[in-house]
Formats: sequence, structure tokens, C-alpha cells
Amino acid sequence: MYSRTSESQVVSGGLQQYITNKLKRKDDRSLTDRLKALYLRDDTVQFNLRGTEVDQAAMFDCLPINVKLHIFSFLDAHSLCLACGVCKSWNQMLWDESLWRHRLEVDKHTWSQVTHCTNPEVYQEASSEWTYKEIYLRCSPDVIKSQRGTNSTFHQVSTVLKYLLPKKVPKAAMFGPGLETSTSGIVRKMLYENNDNFTRIAMFPGQFEGVGAGMTLKLSDGHQFHLSVLYSASKHERENQHQQNRLARNRMLSQQQGAEASDAVTYELQPALQQLCHTLDAFVFVVDASESLEAVSAGKAELRAMVQERWASPRVPVLVLSCVPTANSSRIPAVDVMLALELSSFTRPWMVIDCVTENLRSVDTGIVWMIEMTQQK
Repeated sequence: MYSRTSESQVVSGGLQQYITNKLKRKDDRSLTDRLKALYLRDDTVQFNLRGTEVDQAAMFDCLPINVKLHIFSFLDAHSLCLACGVCKSWNQMLWDESLWRHRLEVDKHTWSQVTHCTNPEVYQEASSEWTYKEIYLRCSPDVIKSQRGTNSTFHQVSTVLKYLLPKKVPKAAMFGPGLETSTSGIVRKMLYENNDNFTRIAMFPGQFEGVGAGMTLKLSDGHQFHLSVLYSASKHERENQHQQNRLARNRMLSQQQGAEASDAVTYELQPALQQLCHTLDAFVFVVDASESLEAVSAGKAELRAMVQERWASPRVPVLVLSCVPTANSSRIPAVDVMLALELSSFTRPWMVIDCVTENLRSVDTGIVWMIEMTQQK
């Protein structure tokens, strides 16, 4: 019925059967027109065939590359990685830089933690040869957790071995603006109320003019640590002062004016606290992530004054507990807290982790990371 000249294209299989059945309907002029366009190779005619009648995979492969990438952009990272195993062409296409850059920019604001090793900004600013896919897989907490689960036996054995080796119980100081806002209950929950994460072992006195007293706590996995809590002022002063005056009334700090009148005011620790910092193995900085980004950024001066290398070794880690009062509270993403505090410029290990004050969710995870960092010194 149709001539098979060099100018025509023969169709076969399911599509051929579909065309044959449709041609039996004499009144189907739209199909006839589309068939003419097919044999004349007219690209202006759209073919709207149902997926049950043709091979859907073949139809997808015929789409332009930018359309395919747009469709793939709606998949999460896990699904994209699975799609890489479908075929060679998909694997090559799914290494596209723009696709993974988009995925990274979207997902990093949902990550519950970021560290000095998993900060995507470091790899991007360093102009490394890593692709965006490699950066994503290196930094994503979900990917890291999945990899650890794959090697669970090795991880469990190494954890037991580290636990059996004698280690010094690390001493940490907890401070920060989050101890004086709606998240201040974290101290009461950790030190004075019974909870599933921390067990009180003993108390110890202060060493330097009464500064540094605290409590020894034990985690459910057996780790122990000494914790001192440092407040910027007395309880009465904290309850009757506004947050914006916190630096001015902070008893831990003293203002230092530069040699020139135009120099910015800097802050330095009081001598007793400097002595205390020489004995510390870690810092725990608490911020209220339910406040504005500007309020979080205001704590930067206090943090930098505390962790100066003049009295704190560059190997001493900084754990930032990004807290909200309840699980339903809105929060600033961990990656934005990291940027607000300019942690990328630190030469010491650091971690920002999302926590909830009412149930201490994820606080123990951050403390375990802190203890592991102190044992690597």
C-alpha cells in the first residue's frame, strides 16, 4: 500500500500495528495528516501518542537534552544517582554541572548539619577540579549517613576499639547568645533534668577566680565529657537587658580600641577566661536559630574572641548548636548559620548542627562529633 522508496522511513513493531489499526478508520484525517508529516519528515507537526501505545523510554530519548535535564531537575539526589545506572547515555547526561549545581543550591538549605569537611563553599571557592556532583556527594549528610550504613560493621568495630582505648575525658565550655534567649532551656535540660541523652556523673569546681565550674556528663553510648557553662552576665542582668546590648554588658569580654580613631572596636577575653581556655579541649557555641540572621551574626564577635589561637590551640574544635525552642519552630538553615558566623575562615575543626531545646534532639550527635575531634588531636 505504501512504497518503500529511499525517501520514506519504514516503521515496525507496536507503532506499525498502531498505524495499521488507525488507518482502518477512514474519517481519521488528523492521523493521515500526521503520517504524511512523518514520511515527509516535517518537524513542525507534534506527535501526541499515548505511552501505552509506544515505547515510553524511546519517546523520552527523543526529547532535546535541555528538556531531559529539566525533567531530571525535579528528582532528588538519590533518584538521580539511581538513574545513572539505567544506561550509559543517562549516566553521561546526569553528570551535567548545571543539574547538580541546582540540586546543591536547593538541598544545602535543608541539611541539618555542616562541618569544616562538608562545607560546599570550601570546594567552590578553592576552584577545585571536583564536579558539582562530587561536591554534593562529599557534603550531603544523607549520603554520608548512607555510606556509613553500608560500612556499618567496620564503623561499629572501630567505635568499640576507640572506646576500649584509654582517652582523656575532654573538657568543653558552653557559651553564646542562645543561652540567653528562647533556647536558654538547653542548659536546664542537659544539666538538671533527667533525659535519655545525658547522665550526670559529678560536679567540679572552678579553677580561675571561680570561673570554669561545671558538671561531668555521660552519653548513652558511654562517652564522658566535662562541661562548663559561661554566661555573659548575672541572671538578673540577662533577664532585664535587650539582646542588642549584649556585647556592651558582656562580662566575659573587654573592649579594645584600635590605635587609630578610625579602627573598629574589638573584644578580648578577660584574663581569668583566657586561663580557662588554655585548659579546654572544645568549645560549644549556642545560637538561637529561630531569631533573625542578623541576630545570629551578632554573636560572631563573641565567638572569635573566645577561640583566638593565643589561648586556644587550632586543633580545639568548635561545635555550634543551632537551636530552636520546639520542633515546630521555624529556623535558619545550618548552612546560613555557618555563613553568618563566617566559620569558613576558621583554621580549626567546626560543626553546625540543628538542635531542638525541648527534647535535646541532635545535641548528643553534636557532642559525639566534638569528642571524636578532641581524640584526634
